Amino acid sequence: MIKVSIASTNNRSIGVGQSLQLIDSEVVIPDLPIMVKPNFVTTTNQLAATHVDTTRATLEYLRGKGVSEFIIAVGPAIGTPDSGFDNYGYRDLGNDFNIDFMDLNTDERIPVPAFDDQLNPQTLYMSKRLSESYVVSVCPMKTHNNVVVTLGLKNILVGTLSGVEQKQKIHKGSKAINLTLAKMAQYVAPDLTVIDGTVGMQGNGPVDGYEMLSNVVIASHHGIAADVVGLQVMGYDLNQVGYLRYAMELRNLSVEDIEVVGASIDDVRVSYADHRDIEAQLTWPLKDDWHGVFDRS
Repeated sequence: MIKVSIASTNNRSIGVGQSLQLIDSEVVIPDLPIMVKPNFVTTTNQLAATHVDTTRATLEYLRGKGVSEFIIAVGPAIGTPDSGFDNYGYRDLGNDFNIDFMDLNTDERIPVPAFDDQLNPQTLYMSKRLSESYVVSVCPMKTHNNVVVTLGLKNILVGTLSGVEQKQKIHKGSKAINLTLAKMAQYVAPDLTVIDGTVGMQGNGPVDGYEMLSNVVIASHHGIAADVVGLQVMGYDLNQVGYLRYAMELRNLSVEDIEVVGASIDDVRVSYADHRDIEAQLTWPLKDDWHGVFDRS
């Protein structure tokens, strides 16, 4: 069974600590650089980005596991990493932790397979340094304008594409982007995920939505299972979120393979308001067997 923890709380710092302690026996830190990846899709809207208190609590937990050096890496779609680190108060973390602040948009690139708008193979480029690190995804709980929800996995897959032009290339319609995310997840996924839903974003996420006080923090060492629990907490079903359903099927997993510890999903489930384009987003299923298309890339 794969453990995913849920802490029910309105305090993000306490919730992060509780959720990580609930899965502490599952968290094994290897001898690799430790890259913590907040979500900075934009650098001027705090609700759309990972709160610094969530990241601080994650760093404190990792320090307790023996980590002494950290990379905090972001690749915003709107704005610069420096402006995000300044606007969201991340520089102060350097007073208490040994941190290398990194711009993923300018890192050395490596290729990853993807699909274009005709579902033909294309190549995207993402951060090489990320591929060489133990990756911690620290993200807010949000709805999305292409794939229903954005949580820990998408924070890594899209946020670490190296350059704004690469992020633009991934958005090729509902069918293509869901296949692309599932394909990319075969090559890279977070090693540890923390989803901060104390205050999430509903409606027209991932930037233009509004608050949802869902009072929950989710954590897991399994980057797919964490999101599968997260989407259910938000009131969605796995069959609505294509890239996560694909990713689970590719691993021969179902929701029955996930053990939720702490609060139950039913205890904390809320109903996030859909993005206005939800109907178009739900057109992701292919008419024919998706495996044949998927294997082209």
